[in-house]
Amino acid sequence: MSKEVRKVSYAVCSLVFCALSAIAVESPREWKLVEPTPHPRLFVSGEADFAAAKDRLLTSSAGKVGLATLIGKADKFLDSPELKRKKIGKRLLKVSREALDRIASLSLAWKFTGDDKYAAKAVRDARAVCGFFDWNQSHFLDTAEMTLAVAIARDWLDGFLSDSDKNLLSEAILHKGLTKNDGKTASKGAWVSVDNNWNMVCNGGLAAGAAVVRDRYPKIAETILFQARRGLPAGMKALADGNFPEGPGYWMYALEYASVAIEVLEREFEGGVPELIATDGFREQVDYMNHITGPTGLLYNYSDPYVRPAVKRKPSAACYYLARRFGRTDSLALFELPMMMKGDSMGRMHALGLLWFSDGKGSAESKLPLCRTFAGSNPIAVMRNGIAKNSWYLGIKGGMPSACHGHMDAGSFVLDAEGVRWAYDLGCEAYNTIEQTRSVSLWNRSQDSSRWSLFRLGTQGHGTLVVGNSQQNVNGNAKFVSFSLGPVAETVMDMTSIYPECKKILRKFSFDMKGGCTISDSLSGVKEGTVVEWNMNTAAKVTAKGNELLLEAKNAAGEKLCMKLVASPEDVSWDVFSLEKPPHPLDTPNPGFRRVRFKRIVKENGTLEFSVAFSCRKIAK
Repeated sequence: MSKEVRKVSYAVCSLVFCALSAIAVESPREWKLVEPTPHPRLFVSGEADFAAAKDRLLTSSAGKVGLATLIGKADKFLDSPELKRKKIGKRLLKVSREALDRIASLSLAWKFTGDDKYAAKAVRDARAVCGFFDWNQSHFLDTAEMTLAVAIARDWLDGFLSDSDKNLLSEAILHKGLTKNDGKTASKGAWVSVDNNWNMVCNGGLAAGAAVVRDRYPKIAETILFQARRGLPAGMKALADGNFPEGPGYWMYALEYASVAIEVLEREFEGGVPELIATDGFREQVDYMNHITGPTGLLYNYSDPYVRPAVKRKPSAACYYLARRFGRTDSLALFELPMMMKGDSMGRMHALGLLWFSDGKGSAESKLPLCRTFAGSNPIAVMRNGIAKNSWYLGIKGGMPSACHGHMDAGSFVLDAEGVRWAYDLGCEAYNTIEQTRSVSLWNRSQDSSRWSLFRLGTQGHGTLVVGNSQQNVNGNAKFVSFSLGPVAETVMDMTSIYPECKKILRKFSFDMKGGCTISDSLSGVKEGTVVEWNMNTAAKVTAKGNELLLEAKNAAGEKLCMKLVASPEDVSWDVFSLEKPPHPLDTPNPGFRRVRFKRIVKENGTLEFSVAFSCRKIAK
């Protein structure tokens, strides 16, 4: 199915939007900055915007809970100890994020309540981090997040700050965020124009700092703002076709800071930043997190950064920004608003999420395609037969291992059915733990890198094929070559470039919209005697019976279920082994998880074909 057909639900509005945007796009030479406005000006245009945000929250049941969550966070922060400059490995990131959470929550609590105790604590925290000798520019994410934190304090607390505090915060933003050690040269690194989360985070954090101090330090601030506007398109290319190559965890990180950056730049430049809003796939990010969340509430956790195999969806401020930006508040109804009603926090971005809050109108189901593929640099596909908790859901991974935060996981999948996740991705490894050993080159994604010796990152740790006991080709790219809808939706992935041992290898996923699915593999041009393994990771109880595999588990309602896997041809024999103690000494244990697999040996004609059919039923009490 073509990209245009897959995107039919967006086509009309996207064409109109892009046409209007194209008229407004200017060249960099025509970009002009507006005059700095009085404080507060970061994410708002004066005090009236805070009042309007509070009104929106108080007129919504979910909004009232979100506001109460903010005040609860701020109350807890009142007694929190002084922030210290304590690095973990090479990162100050934990401290920067704690500072952002505290300062933003306390500052907005002050705006909404008028109680000076919140402002006073926010100022104490801002003073503490401004007293650090630096914000760790060697790992610039730390600097960017700290710059945003102090920028919020300098801007939102303007009416509370003393002149000396205004000077302290402004100078810290300049010297520890916006400039290098000489205090005159604008901060600039590879992050300015890379195509991953670093781009959006670093450009966004610095743009916020620049907007706040532009009246004091116009030359440096303007340099940073123009630099961010020029650099962001490279990072936002990762959003093509509504996809995000680094997975849902980094989606939240990148898109929250993309939202920050665009909010800032729109207010700073005459005519806004229409070229950024018109970025391919940006509008479709409204639905990304809904697509990537299974009916169990678990994320399809491909790529990094989740160390846990079972990761529950968390709320994200970016979802509220995107919903307001593109008039798609219906997208909030499926997950975001119910999470807010439960009192879930949006973490360190909770304050911004409340400023961007809208109550969801309509049903998310009406505009969320049940099945679709996502192209871009690291393609995936999702198939579901509904949004109810007992629906079937299949997440399928294509792409290339060399992608940013990529794994050797092309052809792998996760599967939810009847309220249970049956097939899992195990997650990644804790960065700092691996980095400190110095025995594994975690960030080297070349073919012979020791990175792939880690079970969770290499081919052996994923629910895909292993051909000839070899790793996947890091420079290969598994692509979806067909996609069709109907009573049985089907997509075919060409994995030939991922497996150099094969002249042709196709994996087909057939998804019955009434429930059930089949995965079929076809290999040709393979050396005789080559061993090919079919693999899947599960947390269910497993019983093997010839070519049948029975998985048993209970869903959240306590119902006992059985998922049956039937392999073809009939002479297949299943193996089951524990993943409690994976092979590499640095591997994270996987208690309760098992790997199920079977092996086939290539015959003299160099071809193999096999399939696995999935069906699920309740087990009578």
